[in-house]
Amino acid sequence: MNPDLGKLKELQGLDAEIASLKTEIAAQPKLVQQIEAKLMSARKRVDDAKAAIQANELTRRRLEHEIQSWNDKIVKFREQSSAVKTNEQYKALLSEIGQAEQHIREIEDKIIEGMESVEKQQAEIKAAEAALKSDSVIIEKEKADLAARSKVTEQQMAEKAAQRKTLRASVPENLLSHYDRVTKHRGTGLATARNGRCMSCHTMMRPQVYQDVRNDTELVFCESCSRILCFEGDDVTDSQIDPALASGIVEREWAYLPGIGASGAFVVFVNNKGQAMLKAYDARTGDLLDRRVVKGSSYRHAFATELHEARNVYVDEPAVEEKYKDKLPEEILNDLQHQVPGLPETPQS
Repeated sequence: MNPDLGKLKELQGLDAEIASLKTEIAAQPKLVQQIEAKLMSARKRVDDAKAAIQANELTRRRLEHEIQSWNDKIVKFREQSSAVKTNEQYKALLSEIGQAEQHIREIEDKIIEGMESVEKQQAEIKAAEAALKSDSVIIEKEKADLAARSKVTEQQMAEKAAQRKTLRASVPENLLSHYDRVTKHRGTGLATARNGRCMSCHTMMRPQVYQDVRNDTELVFCESCSRILCFEGDDVTDSQIDPALASGIVEREWAYLPGIGASGAFVVFVNNKGQAMLKAYDARTGDLLDRRVVKGSSYRHAFATELHEARNVYVDEPAVEEKYKDKLPEEILNDLQHQVPGLPETPQS
């Protein structure tokens, strides 16, 4: 292989690794938010259970006040009964007393139901507090692991940057300038040539150009995208060229995007079977707002602009976008809304 081309291939590999490390470093704050969102969700379950008991207690006090009010009326009715002069008036008072006693029995039934409900709610608090304690331990470990991984990533970044600086110094200046210019506009400065085609811009080459690439005696530039061409062999498969796109591993990331819809949107980014998908649900109603699919890419590249504005949120249930195609269920939507304090209200029409 041409020595300069070999150096550029190594340089492009280093640039790709550095870009990946930068992405990982930039994602650290979002990952911390995602981890803390789990803890917020666990705390919310405890808070909701306690709030339910407080509401039940207020209801019980109100009902007890109503019983006292009805008892006061019964006392007055009985005092009045000694002064009535006709049977009709006496029967009317007895009817009033009977109705008041019936109201009291109905209210007492509600109080008993409330007491039974409190027992269940207290059990829910106990379970939620136990889950919170367990989750807190796990989440603190996740945060510690993330911090350790971040430190390793930053060290790797520094090492790769030093290697890149040394390598760039060994590449002819005019060639390095061309590589930088094309990389800035195209994302990569080099492209694989296979089966007579530039595999980056997918343009067919003239036979003589492709033969020059195969001969590898001098540097050849794609006439369409200006990338420097590298011959990798006509028998290389797509999975060998890009194993990430052929891996079949499903990857998901949930986020809140303020720029979609009237009140923002909860968005799931998905990598699956060599394609990237974005699916957005209205942050207030849970209705589906948008769905986009980009083949042959990962969501970090296909939706890089959206990810830059995103705020990570946590969804405990997997494959939500597959189960609920047109609308998020209320339970999941409420949990997501709790993770975004100050969510904008939907404008009134």
